[in-house]
Amino acid sequence: MATAATIPRTDTRSFGAWFVDFLKKELAPYPGRGAIVARMVISATITMILVMTFRIPSGAIGPLYAFMISRENLVSTAKSAWSVVIAFGIGAVFIPVGAAMFASTPLTHFLWQAFSIFLIFFAIRVLANYSIASGLGLMATSAIAVWYLPGPAELNLERTLWQVCSPAVGAAVTFGVEAVFHAFRHEDELLVALDTRLEAMQAMFREYANGTPVSRETEQKLAQYALTGVGALRRLLAHTNYEQLYSAQMTAVVSLAGRSIDFAAGMIQAYPEISAEDRQLAAKMELELADIRRYLKEGHKPPPVNRKATASHVSLLRELEEMIGLIPRVFEGATSLETYRAFSHVPEEKKQGFLVRDAFTNPEHVRYALAGCLAGMLCYVFYASLDWPGLSTSVTTCVLTALSNIGASRQKQLLRIAGALIGGFVFGLGAQIFVLPYLDSITGFTLLFVAVSTIAAWIATSSPRLSYCGLQIALAFYLIHVNDFTIQTSLAIARDRAIGVLLGIAMMWLVFDQLQQKTAANQMVGTFIKNLRLMADLAVIKLHPGDPVAIVTARKLRDRIYNNFSSVNAQADAVPFEIGQLRNQHMAARDRIRRWQAMLRTFYLLDLALLQYRAFGETANLPEKIQAALDHFEESCANTLREMAAYLEAENTDTQPGPVASIREPLVPPEMQEFSTALQRGSMPSLANELAAILGRMRGEMMSASLFAIE
Repeated sequence: MATAATIPRTDTRSFGAWFVDFLKKELAPYPGRGAIVARMVISATITMILVMTFRIPSGAIGPLYAFMISRENLVSTAKSAWSVVIAFGIGAVFIPVGAAMFASTPLTHFLWQAFSIFLIFFAIRVLANYSIASGLGLMATSAIAVWYLPGPAELNLERTLWQVCSPAVGAAVTFGVEAVFHAFRHEDELLVALDTRLEAMQAMFREYANGTPVSRETEQKLAQYALTGVGALRRLLAHTNYEQLYSAQMTAVVSLAGRSIDFAAGMIQAYPEISAEDRQLAAKMELELADIRRYLKEGHKPPPVNRKATASHVSLLRELEEMIGLIPRVFEGATSLETYRAFSHVPEEKKQGFLVRDAFTNPEHVRYALAGCLAGMLCYVFYASLDWPGLSTSVTTCVLTALSNIGASRQKQLLRIAGALIGGFVFGLGAQIFVLPYLDSITGFTLLFVAVSTIAAWIATSSPRLSYCGLQIALAFYLIHVNDFTIQTSLAIARDRAIGVLLGIAMMWLVFDQLQQKTAANQMVGTFIKNLRLMADLAVIKLHPGDPVAIVTARKLRDRIYNNFSSVNAQADAVPFEIGQLRNQHMAARDRIRRWQAMLRTFYLLDLALLQYRAFGETANLPEKIQAALDHFEESCANTLREMAAYLEAENTDTQPGPVASIREPLVPPEMQEFSTALQRGSMPSLANELAAILGRMRGEMMSASLFAIE
C-alpha cells in the first residue's frame, strides 16, 4: 500500500502562481519554433500587403489563415489551403442563396439566421478537419452579419463574395511561402524528427547510467513526444520519395521509435532510480543509440547491436533494449517487421474522411449544435434589439470558442478573453493611440504588423493549451487595422468588437456551463474511468495464433484506449483554467489522475507485451499450470481495474463509494512466482510481477485519500 510519504502532494497553488509557471513552460523555445514563426509572419505580412495594395474588403481574414493552415509538409499545406478555399466557396454560395430566399421579411430572416448558426455548429462537430470547420464558421458568421445590413442586396452580395477572396489570397500566399521554404531546405524532416526523439532517449539513458535523477527537461521532452505520438512522422513518410525498400524500413523504424518513446516516458514515472546493474545496461543502450543516430545521419546502415540477454529487474528497460536492438536489424533484413508492427500500441493510420463516422447517427452532435445555436441566437437577438451591429463579433466568438467538449470550450473562452484584451486593447487601441499618429506610409505600418504578428505567432506555436490565444491576438489586431485601407482612427470600432467578444463569451458560458453542468474535471475523471474498464476488457481477451477476429477486437480496444489517453490529457489541460470554489479540489483530482494515467499507460504497454506473446503463440511453450496461472492473473487484474472504475465513478458522481476493501489487490499465483525465480529477459512471469506492482501502487493511492482531497 502506498503511504503518505511516498505519494506526491497535490498542487494547491493559486491560479496566479500556476499561470506564471504555465507561461514559462509554454513560451520556452524548442527546436524549429523560430522557423515556423518566421514562415507564419512572412505569409501574413505578404497577404496584408496584397490586401492593402489591391484594396480587398474584409481583408482581416486573409492574414489570419497564415496561422490556421497546416505546415507538416508541402502536400499537407496544399491540401489544407485547397480545402479552405472549397469550404469558403460552399459558404459563399449558401449564404447569398439563403439570404435571397429568406432575408426579405423579419420572421423568415430570423429563422434563416437560426438555421445557419445551427448548421455552423453542426459542421464544427462533424467535420473531420477542425481547421476547415472553424474557418468556415468564421466566414459564415461574418457573411451573416453582412446580410443584417440594410443593403441594397447587390452590395451585400458583393460584400459576401469578397469574404472568399481574402482567405483565398492568404491560402495561396501561405502555400507559396511553404514551397519556397521546402525548396531551400535540404535536410530530411523525417530524419530530423527521428533524431530528436532518439536524442531524448539517449539523454535519459545517460542520466540513468550516471546515477543522477532524470532532468526535468528530458522528462518533459519524452512526455511531449509520447503525447504527440508518431502520426506526424507517418504522414511525413507517406509523402517522401524514398525507394520502396527504404520506405518500408523507415516505416518500421518509426513504429519502433514511437513504442520506445512511450516505454521511456513510462519508465521515468515508474522508476526514478535504477539499480547499479541496470545502470550498466543503461550505459550500453546510450552507446547503441549514439551509434544508431550517427549512422542514420550519415545515411549508412547502423551497426548490429549485441543481442546477448542482459539481466535486469526492470521490465520496461528490457523492453526498451529489445526495441532499440531491432532498429539495426531492420536495415540488415534479419527480422520480419510485420510481427512487431502488427500489435503496436499506436493506432493504425486510417484515411481521414470529410465527416466523422457517426456524423448522422450520434444524437450528441445534434444536441451540441442546438446548444451552440441557442448561444448564437441569444447574441443575435441582443444586438439586433439594440440596433448595435458592431456587436456582431459576438456570434463569431461563439463559433470560435466552440469545441466538441465542454471543458475545452471553457478553456478557449478564457484564452479568447486574454487574446482579445492583448490583441484588441493593448496592441489594437495602443497602436491607434501611441503608434499610428507617427506613421505616414505602409512601410511603418508593416513594421508594426510584423512585430504584433511575431508575438501572436510565437504564442500560436505553443501547445494546444495556449496556442489559441495567439490566434485570437492576431484576429483582434487584424480586425481593427487590416479591415480598412487606411489608418483606423475611430476607437468605437475596437470598443464595439471587444464588447461583442465579451457578449459571446457570456452567452456561451450561460448555455454550456450553466445549462449543462459539466466541468473539465468531471469529464477527465469520466474518461479515465472508461479507460479502466476498457483496460479490463483488453486484459482478459483471449488471443490465439491465426484468430483474426480476436486480434481485430484487440486492436479496436487498443485504439479506443489510446484515444482516451489523449482525451484525458486534453481535459486535464483545461482544468487549471476553471475558476471557482471547487478549483482546488479539481486541481487535486487532476494531479492524481495524471499520476495514475502515467501508471496506467505503463501497465498498458506491459500488458500489450503479454498479449503479443499470446498473439504469436509463445505461451504454447509454457507448462499447462503456468498457462492456467497466467489466465487467473489476467482475470485478477481485470477485476481490480473494474473495481477501481466503480470506486472512482462513485466519487465523481458525488455518491458514497463502497468500502475501499472492495478494490481487490491483484495477486500473482504461486505457480508463476516459482516459475520466475530467475528473472529472464522479457519473461511473462517477470512482466506479471511488474503489472501487479503497478496496480497495487494505484490501489494504494486510491485507498490513502479521496480523489478530490486536498493535501
